[in-house]
Amino acid sequence: MTILLSLLLIAAPALRAVVYPDRAQVTRGAAATCAHGSALVPFEGITPAADAASFRALSPDGAVLGVRSELRAQAASFRPEAEKLTAEIRKLEAERQALLDVRGRAAVRSRVANQLADIAVQLVGRELLSPAPDPAAWERAFDKALKAQLAASGESVGTNAELRQLQHRLSELRRRSGELSQAAQRQAYRAEVILSCTEGQTVHAELSYLVGGASWEPLYEARADEKGGKVELSMFATVRQATGEDWTKAQIILSTAIPRSDATPPEVRTLRVGALERKEEKKVLVRRDEEQRHAEAAGGASADEGGGAMEAQGQGLSVQLVVKEPSTISGDNVPARLFVGAHKLPAQFAYRTVPKLMPYVFRVADLVNTAPFPLLPGPLDAFRKSGFLGRSPLARVAEGERFHLTFGVEENVKVKRIVRDELRRDTGLFNQNRRFHYAYTVELTSHLAKAETIEVEDHLPLSELDDVHVELEDGTTGPRQLNSEDGLVTWKVALAPGQKKDVLFGFHVDVPGSYDSGGL
Repeated sequence: MTILLSLLLIAAPALRAVVYPDRAQVTRGAAATCAHGSALVPFEGITPAADAASFRALSPDGAVLGVRSELRAQAASFRPEAEKLTAEIRKLEAERQALLDVRGRAAVRSRVANQLADIAVQLVGRELLSPAPDPAAWERAFDKALKAQLAASGESVGTNAELRQLQHRLSELRRRSGELSQAAQRQAYRAEVILSCTEGQTVHAELSYLVGGASWEPLYEARADEKGGKVELSMFATVRQATGEDWTKAQIILSTAIPRSDATPPEVRTLRVGALERKEEKKVLVRRDEEQRHAEAAGGASADEGGGAMEAQGQGLSVQLVVKEPSTISGDNVPARLFVGAHKLPAQFAYRTVPKLMPYVFRVADLVNTAPFPLLPGPLDAFRKSGFLGRSPLARVAEGERFHLTFGVEENVKVKRIVRDELRRDTGLFNQNRRFHYAYTVELTSHLAKAETIEVEDHLPLSELDDVHVELEDGTTGPRQLNSEDGLVTWKVALAPGQKKDVLFGFHVDVPGSYDSGGL
C-alpha cells in the first residue's frame, strides 16, 4: 500500500483541485531530502484565501509529525525581479533624456535655419534696388537655409519616433513595476510539512487545504442521432476561482457535493395540530391548472460510451467527475470551460404537439439517464443534423430517471386548434344540475418527405368533488390514451406526405345547481 501511494504521489500533477459548487480543496506536492532523521518539505506562496485550519499533510516516505504555517508578506520573494525592473527603468529614462537633448538641439538648428531664411529675404530685397543684382548669390543663400531646415526637421522626426517607442517600453515597465509593488505587499502562507524519515532519502509530501471563491457550473450539449436512436450528451464545466493563485496544469476534479449543506443533518421540530372556528361558506366551483410531474424508475436500458466517456467516482450521495486533461485556471475569476466527457443515451424520437399551449410541432426525444451520475441543473445546447437549434434549461435528472429533450420546431407539420363549443346547458328535473360542454378540433397537415406519426396531447379536467362529474364526449376521436392520474389525453396520428387529418376532442362537466360555477 505504501509503495502504491508513493507511486501515485510521484506521478500525480504538482497541483490537484477538487472543486465544489461553492469552494475547492487544493492539493500540492513537493519533495525534500531527509537530514538527521527528519525533513522539512516547504510549500511557498499559498493563497491567503486558504483556511489555515484545513491544512492536512500526507507522505508515503515517512511519518508526518506536523504541519506549521505562517502568513507573511511577499516583498522578499519579489525583490530580485523588482530590482531588475528598476534598473531597466533607470536605463530607459537615461536614454529618454538623451533623446530629449537631441530633439532640443534639432529645434535650435531649426530656429537658426529660419532666421537665415529671413536674413536672405531681407538681403534679396535690398539688392533688388541696386543697379547690379546677383541672382546666383540669392540662390545659394536660399539653398543653404532650406538644407538647414530639412536637416533639423529630419532629425526631429527621427528623434520623436524613437521617443514614442521608448515611452511605450517605459510605460509597460512602470505598469509591471506597479503590479509587482502591489503583489509584494500581499500576504501568502508558507507551510512546512515535518516528516520523520531515513537519512539521505528523498521524501515526497502532499499538502491539502480548503479555499473559498471557487465554483463550477455544468453546461451540456445534446446531439441527436435520429437514425441510430441515440443522443450524445456531452458535459462541460465552467470553472471560476478568485483565490489569487493560478492553477497551472492542474488536475481538476468536479464534485456534486455541497459541503455546507451536507455537513449538518436536518433538525426535527415540534409538530402541533390545532383548529380554528370558521363560518360556513358557499362552495364556489373554480378551475385549477396544475402541472403534474412523474418520477419514473429506469427501464434497465444501457448506453454505449464514446471515446470521451465521463469518468465518475461515487462519493456516497455525491459524485466526483474527473477532468482527464490537465487544466489551467486563472486565479482572478476568469471563467474556464473544461470538457468533462460524453455519454450516449438510448432515445425514442417523436413528433409531439400540445396545441392548447403552442400551435407548433416539436421534435422530442424520450431518454433514460444511464450516465453513472445525476445530471445537475444547467443550460443545454441542442443540435441536429441541420446544426445548432437553441439553448434551454436542463433540470436535475437523477441517475436512472426518465426525461425528455426538445430538438426544435418541425416546420413541415402544421397544427391548428379550433374551439367548436364552449356553452352551458341546464339538465335534470327542475334544472337541478348544469352541464358545461367543451369541444375542440385539432387540424394536422404534414409536409414531411415520408409518413410519420404525430403525438397530439391535451388534457381532460379532473374532478376533486364527488358530485361534480367530467366525461368525454362520444364524438372524441379514437384511438386515444387517457392517463387517469393527470387527465392527459394522447392521440397518435399517422400522416402520409401531404395528408391532412382532424382530431376531435370534447367533454362535459356536470355541476350541481347549488354551486357557484362562474369560475368555469
